[in-house]
Amino acid sequence: MSQLVNLGSSPLIGKIQRYGMILTVLGAVGLGAAYAVGGGLQRMMGDYLLGFWYFAGISVTMVFFSALQYLTRAGWSSSIRRIAENFAGMVPFMLVGFLPVIINLFSHSSIYEWTHESALTDPILIHKAGYLNTQFLIIRLTLYALLWFGMYRVIVGNSIKQDTMPGDHRPTEKNWTLAAPMVLIYALSISFCSFDLLMSLEPHWFSTMFGVYTFAGHFVAAISVITLMTVALYRGGHLKGYIRDEHFHDLGKLMFAFSVFWTYIAFSQYFIIWYANLPEETVYFTARTSHGWQYMGIALVIMHFIVPFMVLLRQDVKRKTNILVAAAIIILISHYIDLAWIILPAVGHVSGSEGMMFGWQELTGWIFFAGLFMMLAARAYKKNSAMAVNDPVLAESKEYVV
Repeated sequence: MSQLVNLGSSPLIGKIQRYGMILTVLGAVGLGAAYAVGGGLQRMMGDYLLGFWYFAGISVTMVFFSALQYLTRAGWSSSIRRIAENFAGMVPFMLVGFLPVIINLFSHSSIYEWTHESALTDPILIHKAGYLNTQFLIIRLTLYALLWFGMYRVIVGNSIKQDTMPGDHRPTEKNWTLAAPMVLIYALSISFCSFDLLMSLEPHWFSTMFGVYTFAGHFVAAISVITLMTVALYRGGHLKGYIRDEHFHDLGKLMFAFSVFWTYIAFSQYFIIWYANLPEETVYFTARTSHGWQYMGIALVIMHFIVPFMVLLRQDVKRKTNILVAAAIIILISHYIDLAWIILPAVGHVSGSEGMMFGWQELTGWIFFAGLFMMLAARAYKKNSAMAVNDPVLAESKEYVV
């Protein structure tokens, strides 16, 4: 039996846990202040949704990343796959995260326009009422949480079980078999949850590309988190012998590729709507190219595409950890800007504010869930091995050469 790589008592995991606790407390206090003095319930719920979906989307995508490695029977990623699995700690608690959103649906200050009394006389919202109604949304959110919990128990559960079963590869073989339906479940659920939580904030507008658009943002952000943790563990001397320059190279390639993919989807969505010039479609971008929101759009073009593209284009830089860390941080910041650009103008419109609504309040939800994300990751590292030590293809990853 290979020796488990237990990092629960390491200084790095201790720091992650300590900083996570600090951020959670600060974020909770900040959300309370945002409600009390910073703009009321609607603004606070917009900030909550921004932070929640940022880290919830990344957490679920970590499980998808693991399932994808099993689906393709990838050998190169066996050394880093457990990093993704240990950062999926929010997934079992997803239904708890949905509860404030569900409760807000019944409030007079709901951030969802289709729950207001005015929707009863709006012909478009009356037409969509079969899908956009409170009871059905609660059912869907509960279903997403249960599906994601099932994915977590199957993929991550079997991966961890393999650690204690040397020579018996049945847990891995189960994941090889079940990975395909898990990937399909993820693709459908992440798309529809994005429709329900984000796109329905502006129920008069719709985009059939929205699910892929949000997936691309979550995936490149998840790869960025994996990259940051891989570099941190490697520099701490914890994964030497498991991690090679080729792993950094491939993580850099994934960040580069999916930054470009996100840009392709974002531009395609914008270009089709701009070219058609239909009022029911252009209203979304009209609101986001005025009143100060256009600066976020410009920042997205620069930080989510131009900078990662230019920084990661050359082959040699993908093996330089300092550059990978800088690129990952830029991508994670731009992912926040992306979700803020989606959520905040809609919440501002519902609350009656047409101007740009962005201040310290909009950081509170992100800080709160960043703390929870880090604490749950530290908890996973204390319970589980940091390396899938008995994975049948781990030797391939350790000897990986491009």
